Amino acid sequence: MRKVFFLCLLASLLISGCTNDHFITDRNYRNKVEVQFEKQKELAKNRSQQLFGVFGQALTTRETEALKFLYAYSSLNDLADYTGEFFLQNVRSSFAARDTFSWGKTVPENLFRHFVLPVRVNNENLDSSRWVFFAELKDRIRKLPMKDAVLEVNHWCHEKVTYRGSDGRTSAPLASVKTALGRCGEESTFTVAALRSVGIPARQCYTPRWAHSDDNHAWVEVWVDGKWHFIGACEPDADLDLAWFTKPAKRAMLVNTTVFGDYEGPEDVLQKDPLFTKINVLENYAPVKKVFARVTDAANRNLDSADVEFQLYNYAEFYPLFKTFTSKDGLCSFKTGYGDLLVWAAKNGKYGFQKLDVRTTDTVNIRLDREAGQTYDLEFDMVPPAELELTVVVSDLARKKNSDRLAFEDGFRGSYEATFIDSVKSSRFARLVNLDQDTLWRFFHKSRGNWRELTAFITLAPPEKRPLIFPLFDNISEKDLRDIDTTVLLDNISNSTRYPSLVADRGDFNRYVLSPRVDNEFLKPYKQFFQSKFEAGFITGSRNNPMQLADWVRTNISINNTANYSRAPITPVGVYELKTGDGHSIDICFVAICRSFGIPARLEPATKVPQYLLQGQWHDVYLFEKKQHAGTKAPVVLVNPPANEKKPEYTIHYTLETFQNGYFKTLDYEGSPLVQTYPCNLDIPVGPCLMVTGNRLTNGTVLTKLRVFEVKSGVPVTQTIDLRKNQLPLLEYGRISPALFSHKLAPGMVLAWIDPDKEPSKHFVADLRQKQGEFGQWKGTFVMIFPSEAQMKSFVKAEAAALPKTISYTFQSAFTVKLPDIKLSRGTPKNMPVVMYLNSAGVINYLSEGYRIGIGDELLSLMK
Repeated sequence: MRKVFFLCLLASLLISGCTNDHFITDRNYRNKVEVQFEKQKELAKNRSQQLFGVFGQALTTRETEALKFLYAYSSLNDLADYTGEFFLQNVRSSFAARDTFSWGKTVPENLFRHFVLPVRVNNENLDSSRWVFFAELKDRIRKLPMKDAVLEVNHWCHEKVTYRGSDGRTSAPLASVKTALGRCGEESTFTVAALRSVGIPARQCYTPRWAHSDDNHAWVEVWVDGKWHFIGACEPDADLDLAWFTKPAKRAMLVNTTVFGDYEGPEDVLQKDPLFTKINVLENYAPVKKVFARVTDAANRNLDSADVEFQLYNYAEFYPLFKTFTSKDGLCSFKTGYGDLLVWAAKNGKYGFQKLDVRTTDTVNIRLDREAGQTYDLEFDMVPPAELELTVVVSDLARKKNSDRLAFEDGFRGSYEATFIDSVKSSRFARLVNLDQDTLWRFFHKSRGNWRELTAFITLAPPEKRPLIFPLFDNISEKDLRDIDTTVLLDNISNSTRYPSLVADRGDFNRYVLSPRVDNEFLKPYKQFFQSKFEAGFITGSRNNPMQLADWVRTNISINNTANYSRAPITPVGVYELKTGDGHSIDICFVAICRSFGIPARLEPATKVPQYLLQGQWHDVYLFEKKQHAGTKAPVVLVNPPANEKKPEYTIHYTLETFQNGYFKTLDYEGSPLVQTYPCNLDIPVGPCLMVTGNRLTNGTVLTKLRVFEVKSGVPVTQTIDLRKNQLPLLEYGRISPALFSHKLAPGMVLAWIDPDKEPSKHFVADLRQKQGEFGQWKGTFVMIFPSEAQMKSFVKAEAAALPKTISYTFQSAFTVKLPDIKLSRGTPKNMPVVMYLNSAGVINYLSEGYRIGIGDELLSLMK
């Protein structure tokens, strides 16, 4: 009997072990998590019940440990804006996936912990995608091997979402599915979420800036049977480690990913933070080299703890790829690609910088011999890594099979898009609610799959508030229209007029009181909330003197600029409840409370400093930091000299930067009407100002110029935007006989082979759309060539109206001109887009193949 009893007990323990075994088997690591969890509990004590009340439930050992792991390393915004029930449901869904699929038994514990369990991928708002995706995918992939399951999940992602560029805010995975669109950061966030939902380790990899082109890119790495591989998010190929960006990635200077928690892996560590680990995975894609910087003072003595940035030119600024500190011997290092960097160092108000050619230099020496007040002009030629040949072994049959499936999936997605409201139904609804039909259709069309939220809002909006519907829609972004919630819209239309307007201008009211959007925060209702949290006397006093509210913020909210590492701002309500936040989130919260009180407020577009509008004047508010010359600005006039071969565009050809703690910080004038027409007049904070200009050549090299000048109070300054000229002669890539064409080539011809479904071609088309007017004035011939007639017809129907009218369209089997035997394109172009410029004699003076930003700008320069 005792033997039977012990056998039964053993069986019971084995069975219960399925649910009560340790999630973290390493006791030392478990203790480390426990210590960090207690720190986070103290940090989030003002939301203790919402977050930690969940531990009062009956939880298994692994659920408890997994929850503590998530809390221990969560970014501050997740502690502020989500609940314990939300995190518990994600934990249970993650374990359900591990228990469901065969690979759940083979994924190592540390990879499951860091690359499956975490909900957050990037700076998206979190949603219920973990269990929604698991339910939809489990039967589709349950019987597949792990590799095939990865490819299948990516095909499922392609069925749901395709590429379209948009603003920098990252939509949640379910929002991307609803709208069927996403930029690369959203596609990769969505794809990582889908893979993790079925228990497959995945991470978003990111080159923050390309060296050879003004852009960046994000994709997905996925762990399969013992090794990390890459895939193009929502862009499935015939196999793993195949993507259109494979060749550009060989020219990258950094590919990195931020890992949730204290990760102990084999990769090169860029940053080890108590909450996250940033790793460098460039070696997976390109040749790398470890380079060093030595920092000294003016007397050539090694400096300890100097700030150092390894900077890469992109978007007309020197972007910090890597920030670090020197050791006692004045040294620091960075593993990077074989291109040029600018290495910048600063300490105690002094700074210095040097160009670093990674190909020829192991150590760059930087002397901190510059300081505020000095003016100078310097020129650097910034050369990217060389283009490397790419060998991809995949059969034509496999490519065709994958291509045919992609076309089917495009149709599947198109069928979903056909369910979006059309102009007929929109007009019928507009008549029903007595709104202008054309205006309403404009907003419905932009909202795509989110149109039901808009119709629900319009239906529920109080009739007397309906005149505010269109102004509200006009003052949120197109992406907001695609993912905003009915409750947010109702909160703003119902509570924005509770107090008498402080501005006579209706446009100011719509932009700075009615609109819920402050910056790049996730939109949740806040106006009724704040109106209920403050007494009437305080609100009245703040409306008379908004600095009273600023004092309340300083007194009641503490600043923490390290804990919110996800770069997603905390919502205004989250800041209020948690009573702490990073500086940017607190600034957003201040503006949101102002608007809730009827005080017109904003973040100043260029500097992002909070401001309120009182008696026709904008007033800066520095909540925690005392700025030198705070609020003092002076006029700067920017002039486009006749010598420039192109009209300078902000963030493409030049930027302006203000000086802060030894570094220059770019002013955000991207897209601003203030820099659209020259001469342009700006008000710039007084102090040192850096103008960076760049002229990118077709080989990726940039001719840069750095000019530091002083902006002084009351002293107008005029600066010319000098773009350095390319002194090299036009290249000749080959020749096509003019006799092969049915019309004259004068003054020139552009031939462009595109694949309209792939991101590189979409970038090129967006460039043409943006410069429609300039291309429309050209008298030459522009031919766009598609892989098939069906793709051509679909593209023309959807896109041609917004493109230059001078473009003619054809497809490969109908385009009979034989290409010359040139390096990049032999026979039929495959790595699209392939763009050629032919002069009147048939000489190919320009040739671009594959992913490249700025083709339109380069073509226009040749045309001129």
